[in-house]
Amino acid sequence: MTKSKRDQKSAELAKQILENYQPETVEDMQNALKDIFGPMFETMLKGEMNHHLGYETNDKDEKETENRRNGYSK
Repeated sequence: MTKSKRDQKSAELAKQILENYQPETVEDMQNALKDIFGPMFETMLKGEMNHHLGYETNDKDEKETENRRNGYSK
């Protein structure tokens, strides 16, 4: 089995992360990854919820389903 080369863009991104965050411990690296990937995962989950419920966040229109987001209402 041959070892595949890393994509050049991925290698450059990893280099930039290391340069910007300069992690010295595993905890530092975990915090850097949370900063980087946290917003991406949050956006993906919001999109999944919008698709599942069939409407966007803060949509005030009549809904076709009784299923709602948790939260506050008037």
